Amino acid sequence: MTYPIVLCEDQIVQLNQLEIIVQNYILFHNDLFEIQLKTQGPTEVIKYLKKFNPKQGIYLLDIDLENEMNGIDLAEKIRECDVQVKIIFVTTHDEMIPLTIQRRVEALGFILKDQTLDDYRAEIAELLTLARQRIDATRDSQRRAFVFSIGSQTFSIDRQDIYFIEPSNLPHRVCLNTKNGRYEFYGNLNDLEEKYSCLFRINRNCLVNLKNITEIDFKSREISFGIELSRQFSKGKANKIKNLLK
Repeated sequence: MTYPIVLCEDQIVQLNQLEIIVQNYILFHNDLFEIQLKTQGPTEVIKYLKKFNPKQGIYLLDIDLENEMNGIDLAEKIRECDVQVKIIFVTTHDEMIPLTIQRRVEALGFILKDQTLDDYRAEIAELLTLARQRIDATRDSQRRAFVFSIGSQTFSIDRQDIYFIEPSNLPHRVCLNTKNGRYEFYGNLNDLEEKYSCLFRINRNCLVNLKNITEIDFKSREISFGIELSRQFSKGKANKIKNLLK
């Protein structure tokens, strides 16, 4: 898994210097990062967004791009396409930093060009590392999430909180039982079983999270999730459940 990087700086000398610093950083981080675009103008960045629709990218942008669209304008366009983007401004115009807050582009950080090369390089490395950590945290959260909709509302719960899912009495709906409550929404067991590997089908009408069982009786073929909350599994599932519990 790589972290796509985009560089946008109107001054070619500074753009090349920025590329060299980032590439040197990449050499010491097991190729986790990849520069996917290096450009002097915002137009190329917009084309890149439209063509590839990237997600969770890292963008190092000059604020003053000597263009009708400045770095802050560009950051807004980027965030429209990628809400989880990490934006780092590289600039000599520190007086424009409050404007980035006013425009709500949510920059990860600001690096001033007019400092020593060592300090400049160190700040870039620090913010790239921070960007990776923030992206990893987001990806981990997404991997743990179970997402479903009820009406116009979308819910996201931790998969570890799921007890089991079974069909509702209403057609085309399922009931989700969790540590924190019960939900009913449109869905079907086949799709959920395919999408979420944490769920195991114990019978034709029930998917369970085996990590949350509190007791299992192989004689009565009953799985318990706490007081007065249990479901039976099919006889043919016994050996598979035993293996999974090991």
